[in-house]
Amino acid sequence: MNHFTWKKRLSQLVIVMVMLTLFPLTGFAEENDINMDPPLTGFEQRDGETWTTHEEEIEFLEEVATLSDRVSYSQIGTTVEGRPLHLVRVGFPEPPSDEDIANGNNMLVIGTQHGNEGAPREMALKLLRDLAFTDDEERLELLQDATILFIPTANPDGREADTRSNAEGIDINREHLSLRTLEVQAIASVLDEFNPDITVDGHERPRASGNPDIEMLWPRNLNVDEQLRSLNQEMVEDHLLPEVEGYGFSTGLYGTPGGAGGGDERIMRNMLGLRNGLGLLTETAGLQEPNYRVDAQMRTVEGVLSFYYDRFEEITSAVSEAPERQASLGNEQNQPFYLDGADNWEPTNVIEKKPTGYLLTNVQVDAMEKHMNFFSLEKENVYSAGEYVTMSQPKMGVIPFLFDKRATYNEVEGIALYNSQNVGTATNMSLLVDHFANENAFTNTSDVRTLKMQLTAVDRFEKKEDTSKVNKHLNGLIDLLNYQSDNDLVSEDAAEDLMKYALFLKEKWLD
Repeated sequence: MNHFTWKKRLSQLVIVMVMLTLFPLTGFAEENDINMDPPLTGFEQRDGETWTTHEEEIEFLEEVATLSDRVSYSQIGTTVEGRPLHLVRVGFPEPPSDEDIANGNNMLVIGTQHGNEGAPREMALKLLRDLAFTDDEERLELLQDATILFIPTANPDGREADTRSNAEGIDINREHLSLRTLEVQAIASVLDEFNPDITVDGHERPRASGNPDIEMLWPRNLNVDEQLRSLNQEMVEDHLLPEVEGYGFSTGLYGTPGGAGGGDERIMRNMLGLRNGLGLLTETAGLQEPNYRVDAQMRTVEGVLSFYYDRFEEITSAVSEAPERQASLGNEQNQPFYLDGADNWEPTNVIEKKPTGYLLTNVQVDAMEKHMNFFSLEKENVYSAGEYVTMSQPKMGVIPFLFDKRATYNEVEGIALYNSQNVGTATNMSLLVDHFANENAFTNTSDVRTLKMQLTAVDRFEKKEDTSKVNKHLNGLIDLLNYQSDNDLVSEDAAEDLMKYALFLKEKWLD
């Protein structure tokens, strides 16, 4: 290109830019502004007369995601009636990849686990939309540092039918330990993948007419990391309650000891703490005017966002370090594990000496596959006869609830071990005999010696890998255990666990 041509084209470009400045594309801008008006939920369009329908929710999510680069969403599950469960991601200037969300900071808002509690769902839809279009500098700064996740409707079938339960008649907020519903499995997959710093679990009190307008609560389970629970309690009592009251709503703490406000490991609020995050239960009064209830939920969760922003580094530190603290605590057998009780209610069912872990048979391992996956439990294969789940791991807070026969809602009854050396061998079983002897489970010390002599014989032939003689002595061990049990020479609990262990060894040494 010669010098003259270059100067001519540069002059033409300058003229075009000047013309665009003097005569902007006004018509296009006005049309774009109209198209960019934030969408309304069905609830907002009808001024709170009826809740947003399922179809309207799907259209709303698609419209918000289309109009705002900050929003993306995907399906994370399907109900038994075929309705989708969605996960919405809001970030600035756009949501990070799921991998980056999981490796970074995030907060989760869950709406309407109980289908007849509509206000939390409307709060979630409105809040994700408001974040998608906000110009508030504090909110945008938070969205740069942390992705805000939403499961707007955790129970779509129940919401459609206006029932507390899902389509199977199950209260899904009593299944966060069992993981037996599709809805809870979808929620668990999100909690496991993203490990939110804070999770809000939105509920209502359907028969309440006020007094107070909204109640809140933190995870009260006694096995929650102490630093997390202390920070969580501070968030509720020192930050949220006064802030929400400042907007004119009356507030209170939810539940009573031994009831829904206790330490029940099955419910979302407590499970959030056992998963090593901060958790908040919100409960509006279900007989109040719908817009009022939604506004109370909104003010509360906006308060959570402010707390997250103000205490971001402290929250990040507490949450990121909790798994290591829990793994260390799981290794301290002199520290008890609480099978009931709460931080406001004295426990009555306590494991004074924690097991080092639980030995599961292959049948039990198969039955617990989804729990192993959705709780990311660490496990060790034991001679292809089963698996050992150690207490020295980040999610130690759920392990006895799942596997200990003393737990109220256990899924399987594993063998609680108190020594992790040589698990799945006669040597290790002999150490379990010592544990029960120290617990005074045997009537006579001679019965302890007899068992240990039999196990010594098993151990000798295990080391020689002499299958025939191992099985011969295992049969003798089983006969001995039956004799001691039938004659009340050993406690029922000890006899049961020792017999399970003997049968485990039989499975290991099948011909």
